[in-house]
Amino acid sequence: MEQRLIDSGLLKKLESLKLNSSIILNKGYGGGRKSKSKGSSVEFSDFREYAPGDDFRKIDWNAYGRFHKLFIKLFMEEREANINIFIDNSKSMDFGNPKKSTIGKQLALAIGYLSLVNMDRVNIYTSKEGKLEGLEGLSGKNNAYRLAGYLDSIDFHESEDVFSLTKTRGYKRGISIIISDLFSDGFEEIVKYLAFMNQSIAVLNVLSAEEINPLYSGDIRLIDSETEEGKDISITQSVISSYEKTLQKFINRNKEICRKFSCQYSLISNQLSIEAIIFDNLTSAGILR
Repeated sequence: MEQRLIDSGLLKKLESLKLNSSIILNKGYGGGRKSKSKGSSVEFSDFREYAPGDDFRKIDWNAYGRFHKLFIKLFMEEREANINIFIDNSKSMDFGNPKKSTIGKQLALAIGYLSLVNMDRVNIYTSKEGKLEGLEGLSGKNNAYRLAGYLDSIDFHESEDVFSLTKTRGYKRGISIIISDLFSDGFEEIVKYLAFMNQSIAVLNVLSAEEINPLYSGDIRLIDSETEEGKDISITQSVISSYEKTLQKFINRNKEICRKFSCQYSLISNQLSIEAIIFDNLTSAGILR
C-alpha cells in the first residue's frame, strides 16, 4: 500500500467503518450492504461470473464442476453500492503544507479502501486534458493497490476542474463523494445533477490553514493559482476582517447548497491528520459510521 498516503495501521482501523447512506442499493453484485429487497441474506438470488477481488467464499464450486468457470452466488439482501469519488485536481488544490491535493488523495484512498473492504463497487473520477478520466469498477480488498497507484498518479495542474466535466456522462444509483476546495464555478450545478442521477452525496470541502486563517501582513503579491494572474495588495486588519467575512459567506453558501440537495458536508483543514479527519470530522458529519 502507498505508505506516503496512509499507513497500514490506519488502513486496518478503516475496516471497521462504512459509508453512511440510506439509499436503496442497486441490484447487481454481491456486496457488504443490506438492500431494501425482500428476502434474507441466505436467500439465493442469482449468479454472476467471478471477477478478481471477489470473495472466494461465495464461489459456487458445483457450477465450476459443470461449466469449468468460476461463478459467484448472489443473495437477495446482499447488494453492492456504487461509490463514485470525484477528486478536484485543478491547480488550486496543489497548495498548502501539506498540500490540499495530498489530503484529497488520502481521503479518496480511505473512503475507497473501506468501500472495497465492504465489497462495494468503487469508481474514481478526475479531469485530464479537458475530459473526465476515471478508474472504474474496482471491487474487493485486492484492488486496493490499484486504487492507491491510480491516486498517486493524479496530476493536480488541470485547467478544467472535474465539476465542468461530471455532467458529460450518467451514473448508476449510488453514493457520490466530492473532494474539492470548491473554488471552481459550477458546484451547485454538479450537486443538482448528481442528485438527479439518484446519488446520495457527501461533500468534503478541503481548505488550507492559510485560506482559513491567513497570517500575512504588509505588502504582498497574490497569484491566482488557476489563472496565474497576480495582484499587489497591502494586508491590513481591515483587509483581514473583510476576507474573514467573505470566507464565512463562502462556507455558508456551500452548506446551504448541500442542505438544498440533502448532501452531507464537512469542512476539512489540511492541518488535521488523516486519522482525525476520518474518525472525528467524517463520523460527526454522518458521512462515515
